Amino acid sequence: MREYRTILVPYDFSGHARAALEAARDLAQRFDAALHLLHVIQPPMYAIPGVAELPSTALVDLHDGIRASLEEIAGKVELPRRVEAHIVEAMNIASAINQYAEHIKADLIVMGTHGRTGLAHAFMGSVTERTLRSAPCPVLTLRSAEGTEESRK
Repeated sequence: MREYRTILVPYDFSGHARAALEAARDLAQRFDAALHLLHVIQPPMYAIPGVAELPSTALVDLHDGIRASLEEIAGKVELPRRVEAHIVEAMNIASAINQYAEHIKADLIVMGTHGRTGLAHAFMGSVTERTLRSAPCPVLTLRSAEGTEESRK
């Protein structure tokens, strides 16, 4: 069986991300692996320089709020090792995840998927799908029961 030393969990605060974190925690415990949470902030279109700028204090507040929430979640994960929380800002979320996986030399990415189909998938695409296509390591994808078609019936 493959050994995992560094596991990356892209975390967007959804139920799917929570399910991925639980699975990653179990794997990290089993393999005594380092666990890293990553939140990617995608800047709003109106924050592009030259178009219209988002006040810098708003971005700082956004980063601070997300960092506090992410560190709180990381602190609640029970593992012998400290869980690391990271935030990056990027226009392309999937590329940012893959670049961060390379940066920390991740052996595995564990991520949730919303499981969108049809028009929602066509218009919104899938960060998970784009991450899978160019990931520098294996990717384990999970979907929680929360938000699936079966749970809405």
